[in-house]
Amino acid sequence: MLLKFIPIFIIIVLILIAEKCLQLIVFPVHHDTEFLRKQTIEEGFADALNAYDNEWDRKDFSIENDGATIYGEIIRNPDAKENRVAIICHGHTANRISAIKYGDIFYRRGYNVVIYDERSFGVSTGGFCTLGEKESKDLEKIIAYVREEFSPDCYIALHGESMGAATALLVLRYTDVNLVVADCPFADSERLFNEYIRKNMSIPPIFIIPILKVLALLQYNYHIKQTSPIEAVKNTNVPICFMHGEDDGLIVCDHSKVMIEVCKNPLSRLNLFPKADHAMSIVTDRKRYEELIDEFLNDCYKQA
Repeated sequence: MLLKFIPIFIIIVLILIAEKCLQLIVFPVHHDTEFLRKQTIEEGFADALNAYDNEWDRKDFSIENDGATIYGEIIRNPDAKENRVAIICHGHTANRISAIKYGDIFYRRGYNVVIYDERSFGVSTGGFCTLGEKESKDLEKIIAYVREEFSPDCYIALHGESMGAATALLVLRYTDVNLVVADCPFADSERLFNEYIRKNMSIPPIFIIPILKVLALLQYNYHIKQTSPIEAVKNTNVPICFMHGEDDGLIVCDHSKVMIEVCKNPLSRLNLFPKADHAMSIVTDRKRYEELIDEFLNDCYKQA
Protein backbone atom coordinates (compact mmCIF):
# COMPACT_ATOMS: atom_id res chain seq x y z
CA MET A 1 0.00 0.00 0.00
CA LEU A 2 2.76 2.44 0.93
CA LEU A 3 4.59 1.77 -2.32
CA LYS A 4 2.14 3.87 -4.30
CA PHE A 5 3.11 6.92 -2.24
CA ILE A 6 6.84 6.61 -3.01
CA PRO A 7 6.66 8.62 -6.30
CA ILE A 8 4.75 11.39 -4.51
CA PHE A 9 7.31 11.40 -1.72
CA ILE A 10 10.19 11.62 -4.23
CA ILE A 11 8.52 14.52 -6.04
CA ILE A 12 8.00 16.38 -2.75
CA VAL A 13 11.65 15.87 -1.80
CA LEU A 14 12.83 17.14 -5.20
CA ILE A 15 10.60 20.22 -4.87
CA LEU A 16 11.99 20.95 -1.39
CA ILE A 17 15.57 20.63 -2.63
CA ALA A 18 14.88 22.86 -5.62
CA GLU A 19 13.21 25.42 -3.34
CA LYS A 20 16.21 25.39 -1.01
CA CYS A 21 18.59 26.06 -3.93
CA LEU A 22 16.38 28.89 -5.16
CA GLN A 23 16.16 30.50 -1.72
CA LEU A 24 19.96 30.67 -1.51
CA ILE A 25 19.87 32.93 -4.57
CA VAL A 26 16.77 35.06 -4.13
CA PHE A 27 17.15 35.54 -0.35
CA PRO A 28 20.89 35.28 0.32
CA VAL A 29 22.87 36.37 3.34
CA HIS A 30 23.02 40.19 3.35
CA HIS A 31 26.30 41.49 4.73
CA ASP A 32 25.78 44.82 6.42
CA THR A 33 27.81 47.98 5.98
CA GLU A 34 29.85 47.49 9.16
CA PHE A 35 30.89 43.99 8.08
CA LEU A 36 31.83 45.15 4.58
CA ARG A 37 33.80 48.14 5.85
CA LYS A 38 35.82 45.84 8.11
CA GLN A 39 36.34 43.42 5.23
CA THR A 40 37.48 46.22 2.91
CA ILE A 41 40.10 47.31 5.46
CA GLU A 42 41.28 43.74 6.12
CA GLU A 43 41.71 43.19 2.37
CA GLY A 44 44.05 46.18 2.19
CA PHE A 45 41.82 48.96 0.87
CA ALA A 46 41.67 51.34 3.83
CA ASP A 47 43.01 54.04 1.50
CA ALA A 48 40.03 53.70 -0.82
CA LEU A 49 37.60 53.73 2.11
CA ASN A 50 39.28 56.83 3.52
CA ALA A 51 38.97 58.61 0.16
CA TYR A 52 35.27 57.71 0.06
CA ASP A 53 34.69 58.98 3.61
CA ASN A 54 36.77 62.13 3.53
CA GLU A 55 37.65 63.24 0.02
CA TRP A 56 35.05 62.33 -2.54
CA ASP A 57 32.21 64.69 -3.49
CA ARG A 58 29.22 62.38 -3.09
CA LYS A 59 25.63 62.98 -4.15
CA ASP A 60 22.78 60.58 -3.33
CA PHE A 61 20.35 59.45 -6.01
CA SER A 62 17.52 56.97 -6.38
CA ILE A 63 15.67 55.41 -9.30
CA GLU A 64 12.47 53.40 -9.47
CA ASN A 65 12.16 50.23 -11.53
CA ASP A 66 9.92 47.17 -11.51
CA GLY A 67 8.73 47.57 -7.93
CA ALA A 68 12.15 48.45 -6.50
CA THR A 69 13.82 51.66 -5.40
CA ILE A 70 17.53 51.61 -6.12
CA TYR A 71 19.68 53.91 -3.99
CA GLY A 72 23.19 54.99 -4.86
CA GLU A 73 25.73 57.77 -5.04
CA ILE A 74 27.36 59.81 -7.79
CA ILE A 75 30.93 60.75 -6.95
CA ARG A 76 31.96 63.76 -9.00
CA ASN A 77 35.65 63.94 -9.73
CA PRO A 78 37.10 67.47 -10.10
CA ASP A 79 39.83 65.97 -12.28
CA ALA A 80 37.43 63.99 -14.49
CA LYS A 81 38.43 63.79 -18.12
CA GLU A 82 35.81 64.57 -20.76
CA ASN A 83 32.71 63.30 -18.94
CA ARG A 84 34.08 59.85 -18.20
CA VAL A 85 31.90 57.88 -15.78
CA ALA A 86 32.48 54.47 -14.20
CA ILE A 87 29.48 52.58 -12.80
CA ILE A 88 30.42 49.85 -10.31
CA CYS A 89 28.14 46.85 -9.69
CA HIS A 90 28.70 44.86 -6.48
CA GLY A 91 28.31 41.14 -5.97
CA HIS A 92 25.85 38.77 -4.30
CA THR A 93 25.45 39.27 -0.51
CA ALA A 94 27.23 42.67 -0.60
CA ASN A 95 26.30 46.33 -1.08
CA ARG A 96 27.88 49.51 -2.45
CA ILE A 97 30.68 49.45 0.16
CA SER A 98 32.21 46.50 -1.70
CA ALA A 99 32.29 48.65 -4.85
CA ILE A 100 34.51 51.34 -3.31
CA LYS A 101 37.83 49.56 -3.93
CA TYR A 102 36.98 49.28 -7.62
CA GLY A 103 35.55 52.79 -7.85
CA ASP A 104 38.82 54.10 -6.41
CA ILE A 105 40.73 52.64 -9.37
CA PHE A 106 38.60 54.57 -11.84
CA TYR A 107 38.52 57.73 -9.72
CA ARG A 108 42.31 57.90 -9.68
CA ARG A 109 42.26 57.57 -13.46
CA GLY A 110 40.05 60.59 -14.07
CA TYR A 111 36.57 59.07 -13.96
CA ASN A 112 33.46 60.20 -12.14
CA VAL A 113 32.14 57.19 -10.24
CA VAL A 114 28.69 55.75 -9.53
CA ILE A 115 28.17 53.13 -6.82
CA TYR A 116 24.81 51.76 -5.73
CA ASP A 117 23.01 49.05 -3.81
CA GLU A 118 21.55 46.46 -6.16
CA ARG A 119 17.90 45.57 -5.58
CA SER A 120 17.21 43.99 -2.18
CA PHE A 121 20.76 44.77 -0.96
CA GLY A 122 21.92 47.65 1.23
CA VAL A 123 19.11 50.18 1.50
CA SER A 124 17.61 49.41 -1.90
CA THR A 125 14.24 47.69 -1.97
CA GLY A 126 12.90 45.04 -4.31
CA GLY A 127 12.40 42.09 -2.01
CA PHE A 128 14.56 39.47 -3.72
CA CYS A 129 17.53 38.90 -6.00
CA THR A 130 17.53 37.42 -9.52
CA LEU A 131 21.28 37.13 -10.23
CA GLY A 132 21.23 39.87 -12.83
CA GLU A 133 17.95 39.43 -14.70
CA LYS A 134 15.97 42.22 -13.04
CA GLU A 135 19.18 43.87 -11.85
CA SER A 136 20.29 44.50 -15.44
CA LYS A 137 17.08 46.44 -16.12
CA ASP A 138 17.81 48.50 -12.99
CA LEU A 139 21.29 49.17 -14.36
CA GLU A 140 19.79 50.27 -17.66
CA LYS A 141 17.84 52.91 -15.73
CA ILE A 142 20.98 54.00 -13.89
CA ILE A 143 22.85 54.37 -17.19
CA ALA A 144 20.03 56.55 -18.52
CA TYR A 145 20.17 58.64 -15.33
CA VAL A 146 23.94 59.05 -15.69
CA ARG A 147 23.50 60.30 -19.23
CA GLU A 148 21.01 62.87 -17.98
CA GLU A 149 23.36 63.98 -15.19
CA PHE A 150 26.48 64.28 -17.33
CA SER A 151 25.69 64.26 -21.05
CA PRO A 152 23.95 61.95 -23.55
CA ASP A 153 27.32 61.08 -25.07
CA CYS A 154 29.33 60.69 -21.85
CA TYR A 155 31.96 57.95 -21.84
CA ILE A 156 30.66 55.09 -19.68
CA ALA A 157 32.70 52.24 -18.21
CA LEU A 158 31.04 49.42 -16.27
CA HIS A 159 32.79 47.32 -13.66
CA GLY A 160 31.12 44.39 -11.98
CA GLU A 161 32.14 41.70 -9.50
CA SER A 162 30.52 38.24 -9.61
CA MET A 163 26.74 38.83 -9.85
CA GLY A 164 27.57 42.48 -10.55
CA ALA A 165 29.73 41.36 -13.47
CA ALA A 166 26.86 39.28 -14.82
CA THR A 167 24.58 42.32 -14.41
CA ALA A 168 27.05 44.52 -16.31
CA LEU A 169 27.14 42.01 -19.17
CA LEU A 170 23.39 41.39 -19.22
CA VAL A 171 22.63 45.12 -19.55
CA LEU A 172 24.34 45.02 -22.95
CA ARG A 173 21.10 43.43 -24.20
CA TYR A 174 19.42 46.80 -23.71
CA THR A 175 22.01 49.54 -24.16
CA ASP A 176 25.59 50.12 -25.24
CA VAL A 177 28.40 51.49 -23.10
CA ASN A 178 32.03 52.13 -23.95
CA LEU A 179 33.60 49.21 -22.07
CA VAL A 180 33.03 46.57 -19.41
CA VAL A 181 35.36 45.07 -16.82
CA ALA A 182 33.78 41.78 -15.73
CA ASP A 183 35.39 40.27 -12.63
CA CYS A 184 34.55 36.56 -12.08
CA PRO A 185 31.18 36.52 -13.89
CA PHE A 186 29.14 33.42 -14.62
CA ALA A 187 28.40 32.68 -18.28
CA ASP A 188 24.97 31.17 -17.76
CA SER A 189 22.88 30.87 -14.61
CA GLU A 190 21.49 27.45 -15.53
CA ARG A 191 25.04 26.16 -15.84
CA LEU A 192 25.89 27.79 -12.52
CA PHE A 193 22.98 26.04 -10.78
CA ASN A 194 24.03 22.74 -12.38
CA GLU A 195 27.56 23.12 -11.06
CA TYR A 196 26.38 24.05 -7.58
CA ILE A 197 24.00 21.08 -7.33
CA ARG A 198 26.58 18.65 -8.71
CA LYS A 199 29.15 19.89 -6.19
CA ASN A 200 26.96 20.12 -3.09
CA MET A 201 24.20 17.53 -3.45
CA SER A 202 23.94 13.83 -4.13
CA ILE A 203 21.03 14.16 -6.56
CA PRO A 204 21.86 14.77 -10.25
CA PRO A 205 20.95 18.30 -11.43
CA ILE A 206 18.74 16.91 -14.20
CA PHE A 207 16.13 16.09 -11.54
CA ILE A 208 16.35 19.48 -9.81
CA ILE A 209 16.85 22.14 -12.48
CA PRO A 210 13.49 21.79 -14.27
CA ILE A 211 11.63 22.15 -10.96
CA LEU A 212 13.84 25.04 -9.88
CA LYS A 213 13.12 26.91 -13.14
CA VAL A 214 9.37 26.50 -12.69
CA LEU A 215 9.48 27.63 -9.05
CA ALA A 216 11.56 30.69 -9.95
CA LEU A 217 9.14 31.70 -12.68
CA LEU A 218 5.96 31.10 -10.66
CA GLN A 219 7.12 32.67 -7.40
CA TYR A 220 9.36 35.51 -8.59
CA ASN A 221 8.82 35.92 -12.34
CA TYR A 222 12.51 35.05 -12.56
CA HIS A 223 13.50 33.52 -15.90
CA ILE A 224 16.61 31.47 -15.14
CA LYS A 225 17.06 30.45 -18.77
CA GLN A 226 17.15 34.12 -19.83
CA THR A 227 19.79 35.03 -17.25
CA SER A 228 22.62 34.18 -19.61
CA PRO A 229 25.46 36.72 -19.88
CA ILE A 230 27.12 34.72 -22.66
CA GLU A 231 24.15 35.39 -24.92
CA ALA A 232 24.53 39.13 -24.30
CA VAL A 233 28.27 38.89 -25.00
CA LYS A 234 27.63 37.14 -28.31
CA ASN A 235 25.48 40.03 -29.50
CA THR A 236 27.53 43.08 -28.58
CA ASN A 237 30.61 44.80 -29.94
CA VAL A 238 31.45 46.44 -26.60
CA PRO A 239 35.03 45.63 -25.49
CA ILE A 240 35.08 43.42 -22.40
CA CYS A 241 37.94 42.75 -20.01
CA PHE A 242 37.42 39.54 -18.03
CA MET A 243 39.24 39.14 -14.71
CA HIS A 244 39.07 35.73 -13.04
CA GLY A 245 40.87 33.84 -10.31
CA GLU A 246 42.24 30.48 -11.44
CA ASP A 247 41.30 28.95 -8.07
CA ASP A 248 37.76 30.35 -8.02
CA GLY A 249 35.76 27.83 -6.03
CA LEU A 250 32.34 29.39 -6.63
CA ILE A 251 32.32 30.38 -10.30
CA VAL A 252 35.08 28.45 -12.06
CA CYS A 253 37.21 30.45 -14.49
CA ASP A 254 35.89 28.36 -17.40
CA HIS A 255 32.87 30.70 -17.35
CA SER A 256 35.08 33.60 -18.42
CA LYS A 257 37.04 31.37 -20.80
CA VAL A 258 33.95 30.45 -22.81
CA MET A 259 32.79 34.07 -22.93
CA ILE A 260 36.06 35.49 -24.25
CA GLU A 261 35.78 33.01 -27.12
CA VAL A 262 32.55 34.63 -28.37
CA CYS A 263 33.57 38.28 -27.90
CA LYS A 264 33.37 40.29 -31.11
CA ASN A 265 35.50 43.30 -30.20
CA PRO A 266 39.24 42.65 -30.74
CA LEU A 267 40.09 44.74 -27.66
CA SER A 268 38.36 42.19 -25.41
CA ARG A 269 40.67 40.11 -23.26
CA LEU A 270 40.85 37.55 -20.44
CA ASN A 271 43.21 37.98 -17.48
CA LEU A 272 43.62 35.06 -15.09
CA PHE A 273 45.01 35.40 -11.57
CA PRO A 274 46.89 32.37 -10.20
CA LYS A 275 45.87 31.22 -6.70
CA ALA A 276 42.99 33.72 -6.53
CA ASP A 277 39.66 32.48 -5.17
CA HIS A 278 36.28 33.99 -5.98
CA ALA A 279 36.33 37.80 -6.25
CA MET A 280 39.85 37.85 -4.81
CA SER A 281 41.89 38.74 -7.91
CA ILE A 282 42.31 42.36 -6.83
CA VAL A 283 43.27 41.25 -3.31
CA THR A 284 45.73 38.63 -4.55
CA ASP A 285 47.59 41.01 -6.84
CA ARG A 286 46.33 44.60 -6.60
CA LYS A 287 49.25 46.04 -8.56
CA ARG A 288 48.75 43.76 -11.55
CA TYR A 289 44.99 44.19 -11.39
CA GLU A 290 45.31 47.98 -11.67
CA GLU A 291 47.96 47.74 -14.39
CA LEU A 292 45.69 45.53 -16.49
CA ILE A 293 42.79 47.94 -16.07
CA ASP A 294 45.09 50.82 -17.03
CA GLU A 295 46.07 49.04 -20.22
CA PHE A 296 42.48 48.17 -21.08
CA LEU A 297 41.15 51.68 -20.41
CA ASN A 298 43.90 53.24 -22.52
CA ASP A 299 43.35 50.85 -25.43
CA CYS A 300 39.59 51.39 -25.38
CA TYR A 301 39.84 55.18 -25.16
CA LYS A 302 42.21 55.27 -28.12
CA GLN A 303 39.63 53.40 -30.18
CA ALA A 304 36.68 55.57 -29.09
